[in-house]
Amino acid sequence: MSGGGWDADPTAERARVVDLIRTAHLMMGPAVVGLLIVDSAIRDRVVVGGGLLYLAAGAVALATLTGRRLLLGLGLLDLGLIAAVASTSPATFTVLLVPAAAAVSVGWYAGPLVTGALLGSAAVSMGIAAVMAHVPSGLLAVAVMTVTGAGLARSNLRFVDDRRASVLAARELVESLPVIVWESDLATGEVTRVMGDVEGLLGFDERTWCTLPAGGRVHPDDLARGHWIDEDSAPPPGVPHLREFRLRRADGTFMPAREIVRVVEVDGRRVLRGVTLDVTAEADARTAVERYAAVIDHQRDPVVVVERDGGDPVVVHANRAFAALVGGDGQAAGRSLAEVAPWLPAALRDDLARAGRLHFERRDVELDTPAGSGIYDIEAVGLPDGASALLLRDVTERRRAAEAIRHQAFHDALTSLPNRSLLFDRLRHALASLGRGRRSVGLLLADLDQFKEVNDTLGHAYGDRLLQTIGARLADAARDGDTVARLGGDEFAVVVTDVDLEGLGVVAERIAACIREIIRLDGLDIEVGVSIGGVLAPDHGRDPHVLLQRADIAMYEAKRAGASYRPYTPDRDPHSRDRLVLMGEIRRLFTDELEVWFQPKVDLRTRRVPGVEALARWRHRRLGLLGPERFIELCEMSGAVSELTFGVLDRALAAAGDWGVEIAVNVPVRNLYDRALPERVLEVLARHGVEPGRLVLEITEREIMEDHRTILEVLAELHDAGIRLSVDDFGTGYSSLTHLRRLPLAEIKIDRAFVAGMLDNENDYIIARSIIDLAHNLGHRVVAEGVEDAATATLLEQLGCDLAQGFLFARPGPAARIGPLVTAGGSLEMRELGAPDDTRADTG
Repeated sequence: MSGGGWDADPTAERARVVDLIRTAHLMMGPAVVGLLIVDSAIRDRVVVGGGLLYLAAGAVALATLTGRRLLLGLGLLDLGLIAAVASTSPATFTVLLVPAAAAVSVGWYAGPLVTGALLGSAAVSMGIAAVMAHVPSGLLAVAVMTVTGAGLARSNLRFVDDRRASVLAARELVESLPVIVWESDLATGEVTRVMGDVEGLLGFDERTWCTLPAGGRVHPDDLARGHWIDEDSAPPPGVPHLREFRLRRADGTFMPAREIVRVVEVDGRRVLRGVTLDVTAEADARTAVERYAAVIDHQRDPVVVVERDGGDPVVVHANRAFAALVGGDGQAAGRSLAEVAPWLPAALRDDLARAGRLHFERRDVELDTPAGSGIYDIEAVGLPDGASALLLRDVTERRRAAEAIRHQAFHDALTSLPNRSLLFDRLRHALASLGRGRRSVGLLLADLDQFKEVNDTLGHAYGDRLLQTIGARLADAARDGDTVARLGGDEFAVVVTDVDLEGLGVVAERIAACIREIIRLDGLDIEVGVSIGGVLAPDHGRDPHVLLQRADIAMYEAKRAGASYRPYTPDRDPHSRDRLVLMGEIRRLFTDELEVWFQPKVDLRTRRVPGVEALARWRHRRLGLLGPERFIELCEMSGAVSELTFGVLDRALAAAGDWGVEIAVNVPVRNLYDRALPERVLEVLARHGVEPGRLVLEITEREIMEDHRTILEVLAELHDAGIRLSVDDFGTGYSSLTHLRRLPLAEIKIDRAFVAGMLDNENDYIIARSIIDLAHNLGHRVVAEGVEDAATATLLEQLGCDLAQGFLFARPGPAARIGPLVTAGGSLEMRELGAPDDTRADTG
């Protein structure tokens, strides 16, 4: 139902009525009056004169009057017409012509049905008048009245029906849309007419909503801010006006609305007409955008949004951090990116200009901005509208901290030279390139003479300065591409590439000469000697540890001989003959001479034993008990390493399978190339009834560095089977950090070299701490090897190390001795299991 009666438009109806009345008088009035004039011309000049006057007055009224005045004028003329006709037969025509006059005047205003009824009665009256009075005049009047009245009535009915159908169609159209169309009195603010989805949008019926005052329809804050139009603030008539505010719903909430309004004049008064739209979704979206914009604007990282304008990116929006980075007034919007930030890489701006919706990243980009230089990670993100957001993350401090930690982990804190770990990595890479354009690699090991006397006499401060001076001299004396490292104490090493044995001697003599030069410290002239041993790969081996061992043998040979340099010679190696004998006896190891010893892993917090490590021993008939360092390499050389691995695994599970703890077994890298390894390991576990989760396979860091696809797949299969994987001797090569996150590891074991020096060497302490933090951040357990004193154990516990093994808790031993300690279930006290001094020679 329409609250304001908009089934038809009264203004248009009144105009139509006036047109109909005007037409009726033009068609019927002159005809009737003309008939009277002709009929009465001879009989009555007064009637003729009155008729002519009526026609003239009617013409003037139709030409000059409008609206209600026209109706009033024509009504007066109708009275004159009635008077004129009545003069011919006052008694009869005065009564019978009244319906006709009413039909011509009042009937058109009352409506089409009333007009038709009056015209019908007029026609009947004219017929009766024709019979009773004057036949020619009556018949002519009846004919005129019938024809014109029927035509006018039919035209009026058709117009009203068409008009009503049009209005109803328009109303149906409006009410099918989520809009409200309304009209209000500009003076009072009262809604006079309304149609549309008032109830659906606001919850009010139309009649109730029309009766609400402005304060009951509009949010009070919007009224106070002047969002409401009254007579004083109305725009000029006919000028559209757009406004947004909040309309109150029936439930007390408010609907964001947008209205298009226009002031129009109706019958001399001004009204306001408008269309109201629900913009809730748009307002919510705008609020969300404003929230995100506020968040971005307060981000610490610079953010800028750009769009292409003929190829050159133009800044649309920039947050405060980017404005601070740009400097100046910080105004960036509307300017080209090249103008705002010329310090951005040109290639990056070109990528933004060429691409639409894109995504790319640039890592570690050095930028020299007006705010200062820094290192940034830059990310470009394509937006739905074709623009691009550029995010700059300042990683300067993080990169510097990472570089500092990395430098500390792989460089000597005193001399800033590479440490043992980095030396082994450089040596390993150099050895890997043998045969691929590199013929040989040399290693020199230098030990200072008389350094202990200087340290003891002048103090550690002088000793440190002496080492710093010598380190700097060695770095200056080394060739480009060579690596100079400090191994600890007064030992230095140099990796020399692309050199033969004779050239290696030349480099060694040059190093010896620069060390022997007098060093002046605080007015004291100090002179030290040096003993250097040298090895050459591949002549003396390809393994870094073997090369260092043989360089150490050559260095002590030089020290014994009082020479500055000696190259390695196999006949001077006390181990070479035994190695040859053992190589021939290696098959006996797998018959009845292989033993498996165990060493407990102790929880540093509870002192309980959650696991043991199985260690291979060779009970040689002639040489006695041999450690793995005496025969592992021989097994690898003879191709028996797989047999050794499964021999140790089988004996370890047989001896310790019922202890209820983890059992760790070392696996050489050659086993990891065997795709059948996981299946064979599971078979051994099943044979001894040991769950896969209790087995820990230890792989040395050097071996895990071999980033081979087969190795990675075998490790993944072992992990999927529930077997735990551990990295042994961790810390001997920084490149392993790159691969660490790719491997399914459960445990990391810190190399005993770093553990042993934690209390005395700050560098070793930093490395151990970094490894513990790194492992925990990756979710791995940490085991420290070679713990030999309580102070080291306490420090490791403070650093968060999980487990430890070493002579402090228990030296390696056979199952008969270790088993009762493990299965007792109590905590292991250091004082009870500490190894006596005479057992330290057993390295386990």
